[in-house]
Amino acid sequence: MNHQGSRLRTLIFCLTWTLPLGLWPGRLTLAQPVTSDAPPSPQVRAENVIQAIVQLQGLKVPPPQIQGSTVLPLQPLARTRVYTVPVSVGRYRGRFLLDTGASTSIVSPEMVQQLKLVGKTIPKDRLGLAVAGDDCPNLQASLFQLPQLSMQDVQVQRLSTLNFSSTVIPEELSGVLGMDTLKFFDLNLHPQQKALHLRPATPLPSGWRPYVVPLQEKLGVMLAQVKVNDQGPFTFLLDTGADSTFISPEVAQKANLDASLHRPIQIRGFCGLEDAQRNRLTSVKLHTYQQVNLETIILSSSSILSTLGVDGILGQNFLNHYQQYWRFTPDSGGQFDGSLMLFPLSPN
Repeated sequence: MNHQGSRLRTLIFCLTWTLPLGLWPGRLTLAQPVTSDAPPSPQVRAENVIQAIVQLQGLKVPPPQIQGSTVLPLQPLARTRVYTVPVSVGRYRGRFLLDTGASTSIVSPEMVQQLKLVGKTIPKDRLGLAVAGDDCPNLQASLFQLPQLSMQDVQVQRLSTLNFSSTVIPEELSGVLGMDTLKFFDLNLHPQQKALHLRPATPLPSGWRPYVVPLQEKLGVMLAQVKVNDQGPFTFLLDTGADSTFISPEVAQKANLDASLHRPIQIRGFCGLEDAQRNRLTSVKLHTYQQVNLETIILSSSSILSTLGVDGILGQNFLNHYQQYWRFTPDSGGQFDGSLMLFPLSPN
């Protein structure tokens, strides 16, 4: 998002992949699920849910320069439904999380160190946060401009990225590829073929209009209307970087979820642990596309959702049932609206 004359730059990092904490040995400690009087469930476990909304006062971040098209192999992040793509910067080779829930891209401390990048420290009085957890009062952020980033035949010049002093990116990731880059392409994501087609943006074919999910941009990410258990519609963020689907307590109540079936868990957010609940939704409907018996996580703290003005986050446990065609179209004011066409995948 780039508003002329604006003194506020809002960057969304709804990096809501969920991972067992034990996947990151040496960096994170396994957090035990919260105890309760309910019978133990084998599905109760501690999860990582990296969420943050970062507001940068008085900083102008120029858009990157994009050229080329390619087909990238998708590699799932270990024991998740989210995907990574290969990237190279000079001699550096790594993998970035593919994340439509991030308004801007982010790099790991290891990548900063190996490339010897020199960034600009963001003063604390210009940094506002809405994050999950409260264990990083001294969080520091720096802004970096990468040398040319390549994804096979795609080149990205002048990509501005952020790095945080307390970032909990998994060790196998070099960063996150966000909407600041993805919105300049037509995306064809095929979960069965483990392939991502990146092509220059094209107009939506007129014959597709009755079948596409209309997307609306807010703060750099894409929102859509979703029905939950035949209730709603609710406004959800569509997030390829989310392993599961997340809802607010208000949505859980309106969807008539049986509270006796809630299973307490703890999630590790951007700034520490938070309590949450796990349950299942009878049905989730996006436009004409529906999935049943879908796992969901009910966030006890809705600061992220309320700041963004959404009721939930629709993740890959829904999206991965479809081949996905994402399109993004700039309007006269510099905003990007979009559309999503879904083709159900064969069980085989």
